This record gives sequence, structure tokens and C-alpha cells, in this order.
Amino acid sequence: MTRLVAPLPEGHRLFEYQTLEVLGQGGFGTTYLCRDENLQKQAVIKEFTPHALVARRQNGDLKPLRWGFGGVFRAARSGFLDEARKLAKFNHPNIVRVSRYFEAHNTAYFVMDYEMGGTLRSLLRGKPGTFAESEIEAIILPLCRGLAELHHAGLIHRDIKPENVIIRSDGSPALIDFGAAVDYRTLSKGGFKVVATPAYAPIEQFDTHAPQGPWTDIYAMGAIMYEMVAGQPPEPSFARDQGSEMPSAASVGRGKYGDRLLGLIDKCLAMDFVERPKSAAEFIALLQANQDHLLRAVIRDTSWKMVNHFTNWARPNDGLYVDEFVAFVICFPIIDLSWRIGKGTPDKATFVRLFGLMDQSILQSCSQAFAQSGFTTVRRDLALQLIHARLDEYAATYLLDRQKPEWRYDMTCSQVARNCIAPSHSADTAGFIALLEDVIDRARGGVKKEFSKVFRNVVWRQTDQGWVQEVVRFADDH
Repeated sequence: MTRLVAPLPEGHRLFEYQTLEVLGQGGFGTTYLCRDENLQKQAVIKEFTPHALVARRQNGDLKPLRWGFGGVFRAARSGFLDEARKLAKFNHPNIVRVSRYFEAHNTAYFVMDYEMGGTLRSLLRGKPGTFAESEIEAIILPLCRGLAELHHAGLIHRDIKPENVIIRSDGSPALIDFGAAVDYRTLSKGGFKVVATPAYAPIEQFDTHAPQGPWTDIYAMGAIMYEMVAGQPPEPSFARDQGSEMPSAASVGRGKYGDRLLGLIDKCLAMDFVERPKSAAEFIALLQANQDHLLRAVIRDTSWKMVNHFTNWARPNDGLYVDEFVAFVICFPIIDLSWRIGKGTPDKATFVRLFGLMDQSILQSCSQAFAQSGFTTVRRDLALQLIHARLDEYAATYLLDRQKPEWRYDMTCSQVARNCIAPSHSADTAGFIALLEDVIDRARGGVKKEFSKVFRNVVWRQTDQGWVQEVVRFADDH
């Protein structure tokens, strides 16, 4: 067993930082909770301490354990600093921020934001039973979005485990401790050091000649999900490689979890990396597959009900542009869902993803419903391009309406009226808006109800009494 490098003592100064306590040691690093005396706040500092290569002098400096280790240590320290420089460029809500890096005591350090909350490990210990499927997705999906950014920059974490996931006080997860991160694109085959936490590391992490990449972190994410489903970590990959049996997620979770989730966990835990999802983006797509199916149904059904409610109460005339109204009834559920998914601040990526769920059949069915009710006036061919063109326009009016103390859809209705009513029928505008307000109000209620079935607004918080569940509204919905 490798002896550990003696940590710096409590109260030691590293520039403006003062060490408060040792948070942990493992792999190639020592992690400290520190206080930034300049900013008067806490920070976390990772010190590069390759335990097999160096020892601590009384003055705090590190020295090679024996002759010949010096060159290896200096090269590894340089690599540690290179990865710290890359990590310092990230600003993702689900990756803890690296704010600074420096050299001291003949080694290297990087400074991370201190995140209030508890680790996923403490949540696993404090939670009775296993996790619900929606709870798993609420933690795993945001982490994988952060991981996708990391992989896009060529970095892999290599030490993803419950101890390295923080659940913040607001319930959001964040990936921490990047002491083992490397740029997998710049290392030749066989250039990786063995860094692994047995239950969460794939077999290639125990072989310096095996290829590592995003699929390596994907295995660890699968291992975390397995523990959330089974109540215990998976069998270490090196034991499985030697013939040790491990129940599949499909067998331990049958009846309680959907086949989609269980199948994805088993796919992530495949011993052969070619059988795993190749990227975090692929992982997210597989995890959201069922979710997207449900969201597609919400958009389709809401659009259809808006058309039917309008045509049931409106008198057919030639002053309504059918193509424009159909564009609006498809835009509305996309915008309202984006608003809810984004907790009141929807982003362009969500719009684009939900828009991508559409197909031509929705346009056709809504247009046919208008035609059968006697509305036949069109200004242009109805196509997905028109929906895309109107999406930003209606999103802007929708968000402005939402900012008012009493939401009455004023700006949205006025804009829809300008687009949908022919100039020759401007006298119909007031009646059109009155009916449209009722159509929108019913549609909003329907989207809210169906959305709650797809996304359960439940987060875990750590309190003095332990971990508790709280229902959180994604946004104020009056």
C-alpha cells in the first residue's frame, strides 16, 4: 500500500489562502478547505501530491523519494498545471469553477470555488431505500451536460464517484475534484497513469495500454446510477474481468424502473468500451429518449386542443390566416415548456431541441381541422420554417407578458392578432383577442399538468435533520 504524503498543517499559508482542514487524500492529490484572506471567503485547493514519487520536507516542500524520480515528478507536475489551465476556462453550472492555479512548495495547486451542500455519497447514506427514476434523472442529466462540455474540450475526469458530486443547497448537482483529469487527445496510447476508484472505474483504467476517452467517464456515470437503483455500488470491473458475477441493472431494478433507464445503465457498464455510449451527448440522448417522446406528445396534443377550442367558438370567415394561427398554436407549447424546463429563464438550446421534436404531420392535422371548420384563407405554404421564424418573436412577447404582476397575455395576443388577421378584417381584432386569451389560458393549464408528469419538481436538500425532499416550483406560475 502506497504511503500518503504528509498534508500541510492547519493554518499554513499559501499566498492569500490559509488551510483550515484536509478534505481528503487520494490518487495524486491532497484537497484542503482554505480561507481566502483577501476575499474573506472559503475555497477548496487541490495540491499535486503523487504519493508514490514524493515526500514532504519540514518546510512544506515536496522532494522526490529517490534519485530518478525527479524527472518523472516534474513532467507530471507540468501536466497537472496544463489541465488546471484548461479547467480554469470552464464556466458551467454543473462543474465546480477553477478560479486560479499556482506553484509553491516545489509542486502545483489549483483553487476551486467552495460549494455549500453535501456530497452525493452523504445523500446515498442518508436516504432510506433507492432513488425514484425522476430523482436519478434530476441529478444525472445536469452532470452529463457539464461532462459534455468537459469532453468537448478534450478533457476526461477519470474519478467520477458519489464523493466527487456535490448537491448544492438549492438541490443542483456539481462535479468536483479534477485532480485526475487529463487531455485524452494529446496522450498516445499507453500514456495514461493508473488512476481509479474500483467500483466506478472501467477496466481500461487499470491498464496503462488501454485507450481512455469520454466512454471512460460514461462507465462511472453508469456505476453511480447502478448504485442509486441497486442500493450498492457495482462489482469492481477488475473483479468482473476475473469472472466475478454482478447482477445486471435490468434484473435488480425490474418492476420499479423503466426498461429505458435500466438498459442504459447496463450499456454504460459494458466491459468493452465500444459497447458503451461514446459521448456524453449520446448518453443524454438515450436518457432523454422517453422524455422527448412525452414532450412531443404534449406539444402535439396541446396544439390540437388549441385549434379545436378556437374553431368551436369562432365563426368561419376569410379574415383569418390559417397558416399563421397554426404556427402560433405549435409555438405556444414549445415556448411554455421551454419556460418551465428553464425554470423561468428558457434558453435557445431548449427551444431548438423542442422544435426538433416536430414533424410535418402536426401542421397537416391542425390545418385540416381548420379547413373542416370552414377556415381556408392562407397567406403562404405552411411549413416548419414558418414555425421557426415565429418562435423567437412569440417567445419575446411571452416573456415580457410573464414579467407583469398579472399575466393577461396582452403583448402575445396583440402580436398573434397582427400576424393572423387580414387588414380587411381589423374590426374583428377585439373579439379575436378575447377568444385567444381563453385558448391560451386553457392551453397553459394543460401544458402545466402534463409537464408535471414528465418532470417531478423534487430536489434533495441537506438539513440539520439530514437529507430531505422538497418540492420546488420551476417558476412562479400564476
